Amino acid sequence: MKIVSWNVNGLRSVMSKTFAEFLESVSPDVLCLQETKVSREVADSLEIPFKYKIFSCADKKGYSGTAIFSDIEPVSMRAVAPEGPPEEGRITVAEFEKFNLVNAYVPNSQDGLKRLGYRAKSWDADFSAFVKSLKNAVVCGDLNVARTPMDVCDPKGARGCAGFTEEERENFEKMLSECGLRDVWRDSRPDEVKYTWWSYFRRARERNRGWRIDYFLVSRGLLPLVKGAELMNEVGGSDHCPVALELESE
Repeated sequence: MKIVSWNVNGLRSVMSKTFAEFLESVSPDVLCLQETKVSREVADSLEIPFKYKIFSCADKKGYSGTAIFSDIEPVSMRAVAPEGPPEEGRITVAEFEKFNLVNAYVPNSQDGLKRLGYRAKSWDADFSAFVKSLKNAVVCGDLNVARTPMDVCDPKGARGCAGFTEEERENFEKMLSECGLRDVWRDSRPDEVKYTWWSYFRRARERNRGWRIDYFLVSRGLLPLVKGAELMNEVGGSDHCPVALELESE
């Protein structure tokens, strides 16, 4: 079972590029997207070749949004809004026979750390509690935090910036511990430096000046099913690259 997660930074935009070719070459069984930036009306009209789908759309036009597409029949699919109204479309969930797949676009703390208080004191705790309530969770998405200095091209310069504050990193580690989750790509490659997001400015991707902020986090009880995890740096179309997880089907 191959699950792919990708912050597409606008679903209609990436569909106008090489999205179809990407799906054909990678052939994911399940596709999780973040920053879809589509309304509910547009979401219903999109033709994406999967049997099952769920969107969570933000009330604010052209903002946020997540979606899960699957060719494997889930037990259920739902959108979750822990932040309450106005909804920001940040979480979609698909329950499968052996695990619950949580697709998340975690709030960015923004320039000047304008949303750090909300992120660190409210959203992180609510999200962690939600994940903890699930049995056998696989959490994926743009989690908007670089876990360690190895996950940032310039950790000294990034210190105290959105996505690399002490509060965000401590909350991330606390979630891993309390929810019994493992960062499976890092576990398999403890010394490898690789990123999943690059700024559009100053040819950052060409120079590989990036951050690793997109993850697959897997419950300890599911680790025997993990066949591999991958960061797909070669795939363009967004300022993020896709990340992938492969699980044993049986």
